[in-house]
Amino acid sequence: MPARESLASRALGVAAAAALTLAAACGGTPAKEETAAAGSAMAVAKLIPRNGSTVRGVISFTQRGDRVAIAAQFFELFPGQHSLYIHQNGNCSSSNAASAGPVWNVAADTRGKRTGDLPLVVAGTEGRAELSTSVSGLSVGTGKPDDVIGHSVVIHADVDRDPKPIFGEHNGWIACGVIQRSDAPTLKDLL
Repeated sequence: MPARESLASRALGVAAAAALTLAAACGGTPAKEETAAAGSAMAVAKLIPRNGSTVRGVISFTQRGDRVAIAAQFFELFPGQHSLYIHQNGNCSSSNAASAGPVWNVAADTRGKRTGDLPLVVAGTEGRAELSTSVSGLSVGTGKPDDVIGHSVVIHADVDRDPKPIFGEHNGWIACGVIQRSDAPTLKDLL
């Protein structure tokens, strides 16, 4: 089993490098060789399968001035749209990811949406989905109420506008990962 996990981890790392390099080409995050700009904190979540799925993925958050660049790649999804959220708790230990808690929402957020709302991702027929975007209203490594570090990211089996964490029941929360600070000076060092 450890050899299989090691192979899966290496494959995920290679895929993450490809996703982040692709995002860099689109202006989302720096290329592997680029050094992160001074003061631009980065955090990463590696998503692992939940609810009996085989879905995996990686998502990075990089502070870019007053915005956060987000780059992600997911594998083995069913074709179609999938909700993606940052959840309140940095915990993915339950088999159905309910330990991640509700979608994260800073009490003072007045933007008309929850803090943890992320764009929908769309998987093609091959089961892969990518995301490259830049958002306001989040921060990385600031310790402020809108800091993503210490929360979790959950991808859902389909579009779920109001997910509720219910323990002990099968739900559509198919992969989960805790957002952790990355002190790597470059993406190459990270991967």
